[in-house]
Order: sequence, then structure tokens, then C-alpha cells
Amino acid sequence: MIFDLRRFMVVIALMGSCATVFLTSCGGGSGGGGSNSNSAMNLAGTWTVTSVSTKGQAPYNGFSGTASVSQSGEGLGVNGATTFSSILGSIAVSQTGAALTGTFTNSIKKVSYNFIGTLSSGNFTITASTSCAGSKASNSQESTSITGTITSNSATGTYTISRGSGCYYSSDAGTFVATKK
Repeated sequence: MIFDLRRFMVVIALMGSCATVFLTSCGGGSGGGGSNSNSAMNLAGTWTVTSVSTKGQAPYNGFSGTASVSQSGEGLGVNGATTFSSILGSIAVSQTGAALTGTFTNSIKKVSYNFIGTLSSGNFTITASTSCAGSKASNSQESTSITGTITSNSATGTYTISRGSGCYYSSDAGTFVATKK
């Protein structure tokens, strides 16, 4: 699950991540709660994404591919709500000032969980935690942290995935780069 999570979070966080990313309804604009110096980012389009694991553990020591992203709402960078979708799933993001809250849904693995983050002047952080897929052990929590920079056309950053000993996959960390074609 985490390999797919990493790939999708990178795509969205990049869309990217966004974190996706590393982000459910339409709306937004600059009204409603708090000021924000960011400008709206239209992330819809085809993105090329590359991630490299600093752990170097095969077979998940890196990922390279493309993702087509659709977007509803104003986009990242403004107060309101935006949804990003690709074949891997979707991310729904609400933004108030620099604060982000949202839900990641992986349509392939049929999992969903919440995340929090910040976005200010193109710099973002996203954090989330959930139970490891398929594990019922008490030490089966995993947490993900993504940090980086994002524009309407590119994103770069780092990710860290920490997993308890009850998880099937081991912890991971690395870098990512994404560019909109």
C-alpha cells in the first residue's frame, strides 16, 4: 500500500502531493476565514513524476511515471476546497490561510485516510498516519511526511515513511521531482 501511497501522494503533492501533495466540493475563492498570500495553482494536466528512495530497498527503490490529473475548485493556494483526481485515486483538500486539511483515497488499494499540512509561498508540508494495510498488530502504524515546494508546473521535495514493526513493508525515505507537461 505504501508504495502506491508514496506514488500517489507525490503525484498529488506535486499536482503534486501535495502532497500531495503533496489536496470535496468546488468553491473557494479568497473569501472565508483568514488571509492568504498564495495565488491559486491550476494543477490539472499530465505530470511526469520521479521519486528516488534513499533507503535503496528493491523493488521499491524508486518510481518514475506519468499521471493525468483533473481538478475541481479554485486550486491550491487559496481559501476553499479543491479535489484532485487521477487513476490512482483522489485527494480532497480544504485550505484556510496556510492550513491544509484533507482526505487521501487510493482507489486501487481501497483505502482512505486524513492528512494535515501547510502551504505558504509555495512551500508545503503534509503529514498523515494510518494503520498498515492488512496488519492487525498493535505496532502496525505508519506515518508519512512530505515536504517541498510547488508551483502550477513543478514540484520537488522529500518524503519520509515510518512504519511500526508490525507492518509488512519497512520504513522508507527519499526525494521526488514532478513536472507538468
